[in-house]
Amino acid sequence: MTDQHEAAAATVAETFTVLDIEVPAPRGYPGQDSSRHARRLLGRAENADRPGEDILRLLLGARGYGIERLPEPRSAVPGERRRWCSVYEHAFLLADDSELCLYELEHDLTPDRRLVCEVYRDEVAAGRAARRHAHALAAAG
Repeated sequence: MTDQHEAAAATVAETFTVLDIEVPAPRGYPGQDSSRHARRLLGRAENADRPGEDILRLLLGARGYGIERLPEPRSAVPGERRRWCSVYEHAFLLADDSELCLYELEHDLTPDRRLVCEVYRDEVAAGRAARRHAHALAAAG
């Protein structure tokens, strides 16, 4: 799961205005020790379809990373406010100056309410997984 130090760094990107046009601020990669962060993120992922060794190899050479909690509210089980899920974007600045993003889904949409971490290659897949877990839990309940 995203630890307290990482969560403090998870912010929503700000914008600035140029000629009356809102432009997103350049992304920062303040995280140090990207290879450690990548290992921890992928190591705690419980989903079978999590990114594999090929992605980890790419991330081991990353020069920085940033974490952003995505602002879109994720629906949990209808009528159960105690359950929740959240998606974090982990953006890594690779050695060739390209960016690779992974999406961490944290949720307690399990029968025992255990906090679970899943990691996906794209935001859409993370959102689909959140809905799938919520529907399965609602059907079982």
